Amino acid sequence: MTRRSLRGCLMVFVGLCASMRWTFLPVPSGTSRRDLLLRLPVATSVASPLAAIAVPSVQEVKQELLSLADETKRGTTASSDQKRRMSQLADELTSAAPVSTKSMLTGTWNLAYTTEKEVLSLIGDPGVDVYQKVDVEQGTLGNSIAFTDGKRFDVAGKIDTKARSGANDEAPYGLRSDFAFTGASLKVPPLQLPLPPFGAGWFVSTYLDENLRVNRDSRGDLAIYVRAPA
Repeated sequence: MTRRSLRGCLMVFVGLCASMRWTFLPVPSGTSRRDLLLRLPVATSVASPLAAIAVPSVQEVKQELLSLADETKRGTTASSDQKRRMSQLADELTSAAPVSTKSMLTGTWNLAYTTEKEVLSLIGDPGVDVYQKVDVEQGTLGNSIAFTDGKRFDVAGKIDTKARSGANDEAPYGLRSDFAFTGASLKVPPLQLPLPPFGAGWFVSTYLDENLRVNRDSRGDLAIYVRAPA
């Protein structure tokens, strides 16, 4: 090794020592190698600034999600930033998703938020009720929109809910349900008009607990449902 390269190595070593904040102490005479090693200070980890940031609880995320859903009037007035934040909150819940069974999907669910344009065009009036009835055991699905003037729109269908499945190119991770509509009707008092069935697809419940459900569907829409009181 040349003098120049030796000098370079020494400079690198000194720099490493400085950056690691090592402390060199005088070694008493007669100290063995083993004793010297035992006296070396134990390295302690330095907490990252990120560690000081509190991770929000599931309940806190749910509260913000529902608060923002209410603020945007179920999505009808949502700005681009609000839509982005709703999607982020939904993903946060997905990452903390509790183990869900198919039976938890059964029930009546009130729509709290959606990005589906066709639905948004109908629910500008806050008095309009939008809900979904699911019966996994019977394999039935029903979507209803009840307007304040007595009109209502109902769609009935069949549903096949599978066990929780992993994410792929087609669908995200969650409880997947394939559906096909079998009938529809429009009620305009005193008339009730049957309509031809239309539509089929799937939705994945990426988060599901006793009172909240987060859906992503085959069209890329996000929907948030709250379980209706029994």
